[in-house]
Amino acid sequence: MLHKDNNLNLLRLVAALMVLYAHSFAFYGNAPAGFLGLTSYGGLGIDIFFIISGYLIVKSWDFNPSAGSFLIKRSLRIFPALMVVVLVSMFFLGPIFSTLTVKEYFSHPQFSSYFRNIILSPVFYLPGVLEYSRVPNAVNGSLWSLPVEFFMYLVVMGLGLLFNGGRLIYTAVTALFALVVVFWCWRDAPLVVVYGTDVRNIFLTGIYFMIGACYAKWRLERWFSLSGVCVLVMATILLAPYSIISKFLLWLVLPYVVLAYGLSRSRLGSWVNRVGDCSYGVYIYAFPVQQFVLLKFPDIAYSTYLFVTVLITLVLGYGSWHLVEKRILKFKPKDKARLVPDSVDANAVFSPVVSEKLKSLSSDSR
Repeated sequence: MLHKDNNLNLLRLVAALMVLYAHSFAFYGNAPAGFLGLTSYGGLGIDIFFIISGYLIVKSWDFNPSAGSFLIKRSLRIFPALMVVVLVSMFFLGPIFSTLTVKEYFSHPQFSSYFRNIILSPVFYLPGVLEYSRVPNAVNGSLWSLPVEFFMYLVVMGLGLLFNGGRLIYTAVTALFALVVVFWCWRDAPLVVVYGTDVRNIFLTGIYFMIGACYAKWRLERWFSLSGVCVLVMATILLAPYSIISKFLLWLVLPYVVLAYGLSRSRLGSWVNRVGDCSYGVYIYAFPVQQFVLLKFPDIAYSTYLFVTVLITLVLGYGSWHLVEKRILKFKPKDKARLVPDSVDANAVFSPVVSEKLKSLSSDSR
């Protein structure tokens, strides 16, 4: 049984903070840092999000394979909080920080384009805002991943409606994503933009969503163990210098470690669950917070900058959860015949001591 009191919300929060941490280098002008030379911390955070999402979204569809109910639940999770951050950016931050007058700002022909973020068509520019920052003209660059995420929801719905969402079709589609990544994305694929989204990102991040989905479909959580985590983590560290091997290995290691720890329980994970799931709010507010704090205080020390932006973003994230997301989610349609998912009982796999060890391993791998 999939326990609600697990570490998944904790992991998503850590993933959101990893994206914030990665962005801080570019905003502050420092050289970027990466994870074992394999990926950036921001990329790693996004991959963690997509692994967890793939696992849980497939479970959600299997609970109640109704297109209407599925789309409503997914939309209530994404759009309300997104609308708020978009409107706050347009009508509060924009007029304050724009180099244009208030009248010029609101009458600018590109002002209304920013509304397109609400329909998941990314627009990063607001008139006269952040023109001279180190990452210029980008109010909220993190929004690029939301259309990719929602597209993967549609993939799940499509596979469910057309092919009954069987194990083999998920395996085949995952293999297709992998082939596209290897033979197109990794071979200097040209930029192809559809609906404001770089198509390459659908496959580069969607592959982790599909692997997470395959874990759910094949019930691979049965094979989770501390020894398995240790072996895979050590293999990743040892093979990191061999980029060809390590890229493929990351597809195997990251989902295993993320879901093994995420489906277990810990005191910190339980505390995060009680306080509230602020990961989405942290993710969508971090970028503008980082941009505008540095714009307001350009001489701030890096350590102070990181502390202040994390603190402000956490406050906004928890505010988003309790004032917007949590309230809206009360309107989710109820499942008529809710099935108990065939998933892992964390206590049956991991003792509290093992969970703490996994927690330490997960922290080290970040």
